[in-house]
Amino acid sequence: MKDWSTNILSNEHLHVRCCTHIVNLIVCDGLKEMNVSVVKIRNAIRFMRSSSSRLLAFKKCAEKLHIKCKKSLCLDVTTRWNSTYLMLEAAEKFEKVFVRLGQSEPRYVSYFLEVNSKGNKKT
Repeated sequence: MKDWSTNILSNEHLHVRCCTHIVNLIVCDGLKEMNVSVVKIRNAIRFMRSSSSRLLAFKKCAEKLHIKCKKSLCLDVTTRWNSTYLMLEAAEKFEKVFVRLGQSEPRYVSYFLEVNSKGNKKT
C-alpha cells in the first residue's frame, strides 16, 4: 500500500474499521428510524412472554389460525443488533395472532394503554 499514490502520510496513521462494526452502526441508525414500531412489537412480545398462561393462549391462538411456524417469540438484546432482526422476523410470522389477541383479549389491549413509547409503564 505504500506504493499507492493515494496514501496519506505514508500510511502512518492508517485506521481501518471492522466491517461488522460499520454494519452495526448502519443497522442502529436504521432502527432509530423505526423505533416506535420496534418498541410496539417488543412490548407485545414482552406481554406474551411475561406469563406462561399468556404464552399458552398465544400458542393456542396460533394453532387455531393454522400458523405452522416453529419459531418462538424472542426479545432482542440491545448489544446484539441481529437479535432485533430475529425478534422482528419471528413476530412477523405471528402477525395474525397478535391482531386476533388485540381483538379478543382485553388485558392485551389495556397493557398497551399503560405503556408509553419508551417501553416503560406509566406511573
